[in-house]
Amino acid sequence: MQILDTLKPTLAPLGLNMYGVASPVDWDAAMTPSRRAENLLPGTTAIVVVANGGPTLWRSFLADLHEDPRRLVEEEHPFDAFVQRAVLGADASLGDLPRRWFWAAAQAEVHIDFRVLAELAGIGRASRLGLLLDDVHGPWVGLRAACFVAAPGPVLPGLGLAEDAPTRLSEHCGDCHRCVAACPGGAFPNGRWAVDLCSTWHHVSPTCASNCSAREACPVGADQRYDPDEIVYHYDRARGREALRRRLGIEPEGDRFEGVGPHWGDWRARVDVKGA
Repeated sequence: MQILDTLKPTLAPLGLNMYGVASPVDWDAAMTPSRRAENLLPGTTAIVVVANGGPTLWRSFLADLHEDPRRLVEEEHPFDAFVQRAVLGADASLGDLPRRWFWAAAQAEVHIDFRVLAELAGIGRASRLGLLLDDVHGPWVGLRAACFVAAPGPVLPGLGLAEDAPTRLSEHCGDCHRCVAACPGGAFPNGRWAVDLCSTWHHVSPTCASNCSAREACPVGADQRYDPDEIVYHYDRARGREALRRRLGIEPEGDRFEGVGPHWGDWRARVDVKGA
């Protein structure tokens, strides 16, 4: 079965428009035992990664909210819920193929390192920003889901990169340091993003509360930048929900959830991608 040929017709029009397939052998070489393929899905033969590039997925999400505004006020993470509904809707066409989906969401039951997995699947290359950089969409790529598949034969020709791929910077970075220069928090020691410095800056300054100047400074894929409301939503969930309520004409008291932004102080303890 060509899984991507089955999923794409449903997912691509919604903006879930980037795909890749990683080898479980390559994945296991980069993981601790609890996150290796055999422990996540016995018999895994391929790992399908689904992502979005550009603003189309967000616009599909907005259209879905306009169709049913209750989804905003009744779901704590409505964007992630929309993605999961879309993916699982497409998944229904895969029949009885042995598989297991994982989600790139803070509330996921099991967290995996999507940046490593997506790069092994051929979706972008590591950048100074700590984000994957795609030739067309630049840093405006969202990793959304991965399907570990236990199929009796090849799922799709492998698109994986060399074993050391996750350690190499995109050729687009080269001598470009625009993101480094744009970061007000100085979170790029030695020319690459450092999460702890970034976190410290968030604690002492509100400058980056609702956007990332470094990401916006990247010249690659500038025409694929997310819409302003989407950028705010991903960086500051409270302000993002507020903007969505205004768009839908919903009063604050009608929203069951106030919105929770990034937990810069404790997210490492809550989101364990290594399985340690």
